[in-house]
Amino acid sequence: MPRLEIWLKERGLPVDTALVPLMCLQTAFFTPWLPPETCYQMSRLTVWLMAVDNVLDAPDAADSAGPDGTPTRVRAWHRVLARRGSDGGSDGGSDDPMARALAEIARGLHRDGRHELTAVWRKSMHQTLIGMRYERETARTAAAGGGVPRLTDYLRHGAWTIGVEQQVTALWALMDEPGLPRRLPVLLGALREAATAIRLLNDLRGHQREQSEGKADALAIGLTEQEVYQRAEAGLENCRRALAPLTAAGYGSAVALERVALWHARMYHRFDPVRPGRATTSSLPGGPGSAAHARHTPFVPQPREAPAMSIEQEVLDVIASRGQCDNAKLAELFDRLEPVDTDLLLGTWQGGGFEHTSENAALLTKMRWYGKRFVDADHVEPLLCRDEDGTVFSYEEMGLATLHEVIYRGKQSTAIVYDQLPIIDHFRRLTDNVLLCVMDKKQTPTDFFFHLTRVPASLPQPSGDGR
Repeated sequence: MPRLEIWLKERGLPVDTALVPLMCLQTAFFTPWLPPETCYQMSRLTVWLMAVDNVLDAPDAADSAGPDGTPTRVRAWHRVLARRGSDGGSDGGSDDPMARALAEIARGLHRDGRHELTAVWRKSMHQTLIGMRYERETARTAAAGGGVPRLTDYLRHGAWTIGVEQQVTALWALMDEPGLPRRLPVLLGALREAATAIRLLNDLRGHQREQSEGKADALAIGLTEQEVYQRAEAGLENCRRALAPLTAAGYGSAVALERVALWHARMYHRFDPVRPGRATTSSLPGGPGSAAHARHTPFVPQPREAPAMSIEQEVLDVIASRGQCDNAKLAELFDRLEPVDTDLLLGTWQGGGFEHTSENAALLTKMRWYGKRFVDADHVEPLLCRDEDGTVFSYEEMGLATLHEVIYRGKQSTAIVYDQLPIIDHFRRLTDNVLLCVMDKKQTPTDFFFHLTRVPASLPQPSGDGR
């Protein structure tokens, strides 16, 4: 703790040194098995995340165009994060203490972390800055009478700015865990659930403070306290269940994520970390036993897992375990899920089926089907396969495909239309990184359901030689 306090004072970051014990304790709780030096690096990152929030929330942080204006500083932080290699984390001689501190943190992660995972952390840090800019813009719009943002947009950005994803991805980068990149699709899906849940708990505990600062939150957008609390509880449960196979196997990456989510959830049940001196014994608003919970009538308590979520989570569990699921359940879920757009699809996805006995399943197994790659709307590689050595390539003997807006089962969504085959693949969103899909093949009486999980851009991509 003294070391972190000295670093904080020397760097001149706008964070109260009284928070140093809290920063150190939380890091030790996250990963008690990691060495002290790693915990120190993590504590510095946590301090920086709190500092950047204070900097951008300051009343005088107007978006001026001057040399010290907020946009100029934020662009400099983006540049620090964008640097790699021996120059990784260079602050370019900046006079900005935030840029210098960030450069020091980035250099440490580059030196001690796994490069394919530090890239995931850098991306999350970029998203933090983008999300904070979004929050400032929506606050100005609301103050000018322009209304509040949509809940989906608010939660997408708010999950980035709460700081959970940045802490967890940094921990992953600093872990010496064999095969961790292969588990990223499941881990990242669980992480997004946790970050969104913690954002909602933050909104419950800090609603009055956020209002006084002119910020939007889930309550200001229109959710009741009960709805916010239930969404948060469901998100934490979704995270825990997705991680269950990995935590049971003892993977530190999953255990760390679960402990990060647990720490933040317990903290917000107890106090607002922005004002830690105001700890309280009162229940979290919207939670069982709270006064606000009792005031809302009529209200029928719902189980921890609402029926609409149970099928969704069950299918996510099947995907994580590579199990099987019947078509009737998949069809019911498919019809409830939201459509997808082209931007969500772009990139490489790893696929799998829910059964292994049909003609389509047998054919894909024989081809050693790996997944799909979406380059743009006019270039889709629908049949990524593995060769005998395990290398992934685009199997183009059956042609490529394009993306089109297609109405299917009553919803319009982006779909794959094959160039040479009588097939259309339709997609629905389970999470930002997992899709439920169905192959609509001409003259085939039974739909073939399959799933796709996003391959992070930091991982090696399939070769595009078209073998």
